[in-house]
Amino acid sequence: MRYHLREHAWGLTDNFTVRDDAGNDVFDIHGKIFHMGDNLVVRDHYTGQELVHIKQKLISFRPSYDIYRNGEHWANVHEQFHLFGERFKVQGDNGMVFHINGNVWAWNFTVNDSAGNLLGQVGREFSLFHECYAVDVAPGVDASFMVALAVVLEMVKDHQEDH
Repeated sequence: MRYHLREHAWGLTDNFTVRDDAGNDVFDIHGKIFHMGDNLVVRDHYTGQELVHIKQKLISFRPSYDIYRNGEHWANVHEQFHLFGERFKVQGDNGMVFHINGNVWAWNFTVNDSAGNLLGQVGREFSLFHECYAVDVAPGVDASFMVALAVVLEMVKDHQEDH
């Protein structure tokens, strides 16, 4: 399934919508404006149910975000010091490591699990909408997690461009 997110959708309130290929709203992303650091909640558009909560770790040398599901820590995404190899590390609480391959800054990358299985692909060229990027999620993969991961990588990218 393919989801479309508007690039640089962040505003004063950090609220925006994720759409499918037909243009239907699927997820709502709400920012909490009176928090230190980035703090976003991904909700099902139709039920309003919280699916994923994203919190920025403030005390960290490099950008680092925690992803929560059902109130429990689910994964950590952080930028690594690197000369060669992966720029980001995504570590699940179950020990699973996800690999980001490609060019995050140009919105052309894939997400694979430790076994090399393709979980999703992110790219501007896949989006049907202006100033958007698309997240293609493989069958059986949690779409809200993949959307949250793309949002986290965009926040890291935006923070890098600001500094």
